[in-house]
Amino acid sequence: MLFKAVKAKLNLLYTGSLLIILVLFITILYVLISGAIRNQEIQELNRFFENEEHELVEEIYEDEYHELKFKPERNVFYYIYDTNQTLVKGEETISGLFQHIEENGLNKQVPAFMKEIEWKNTQLLLKNYSLQHDGKTIGHVIVGSDITDEKHLIKNIIWILLLLTLFFSFLFAWAGNFFAGQAIKPIRKSFQTQQKFVSDASHELRTPLSIFYSSVDILSSEEKENLSPFGQEILEDIKNESEMMNKLLNDLLFLARNDQQHFELELEEIDLSELLHSLIVRFTRIIPSHLTLHNSIQNQVTIKGDKVRIQELLYILLENAVRYTKEGSITCTLKTSGQEVVITIQDTGSGIPPEELPHIFDRFYRGDPSRTRDGSGLGLSIAKTIVEAHGGKIRVKSEVNKGTIFTISFE
Repeated sequence: MLFKAVKAKLNLLYTGSLLIILVLFITILYVLISGAIRNQEIQELNRFFENEEHELVEEIYEDEYHELKFKPERNVFYYIYDTNQTLVKGEETISGLFQHIEENGLNKQVPAFMKEIEWKNTQLLLKNYSLQHDGKTIGHVIVGSDITDEKHLIKNIIWILLLLTLFFSFLFAWAGNFFAGQAIKPIRKSFQTQQKFVSDASHELRTPLSIFYSSVDILSSEEKENLSPFGQEILEDIKNESEMMNKLLNDLLFLARNDQQHFELELEEIDLSELLHSLIVRFTRIIPSHLTLHNSIQNQVTIKGDKVRIQELLYILLENAVRYTKEGSITCTLKTSGQEVVITIQDTGSGIPPEELPHIFDRFYRGDPSRTRDGSGLGLSIAKTIVEAHGGKIRVKSEVNKGTIFTISFE
């Protein structure tokens, strides 16, 4: 499951990076091509005006106005207006365009305007030029051309680029999945080697540790009176250390079995209310006098789960709350919310800094330098494993010097 998530992230990273580069490339290519086509269209109008400017100015001084010719064979059409916005002369390639221009006030636009219009399923580009004589404006001319073919070309280019994007998206997704799989192989092998080592080492150490612990226990019960006070103190320290090592080995074996998918739950119907009440009574007897343990437990709340593991989960969270709450209170609540069973354990302890919150469920993680050796750094990792094995979720909220809230929800 872990490697599937890592592979998916790598695949997303590879594919996403390549797609971003492709989209940028295609966008730039489209902008350049459409820009080049548009510049060519404008240059065609500019060349026409530059070549015909002298004749267009002379048309203003002709006696006959309103001379409009229809020449469909031309590429460029024009309409000359005097300063009173009266048509002087024109040549159009589409019959009736003149009326459309005047009805929409295009002949009254400011000089040097440029506009694209669509009329009768035809795309047209219009540009207005000022006509001057001896430094004086004597009128203006609207020059235009049919750009329908160019628009169709750009539309075809867009479709081609979209199809290329779709094709390369599938190609990049396949390539990303392949390369992610290749990249994950050495990581998977290393992790499996580590898993095997932890599992084998834990199994191999259990027997000598059990013998060592039994020996220390026998020595403590039978020979304790023969030892000096200093010797008795050392013997007690050895016993405590062996207990801690035994717990660490059990924790490592638990996680190793889970990693190798050998972790099985003994499911049964659990009265969670009764279990939590019993656990709180036990904790009430052992917590320091400066702490207060409150509870709000809804009666007859049941779930289907492994009783031993659920008890271990609650013990870990309560023990954590006691360990990091110097004074104040710990509150444990159990309630149902719709189809969910929700357990919250809240303390008024030192809290967890925001930068450490994403890592608290990592194995052996200890962000707080004040933590002592009475913990292995595996408790919260085991708690999360138990919750997820039961199909639940565990969340945490915390503020420094204000406390921490762990919320567990089972469906």
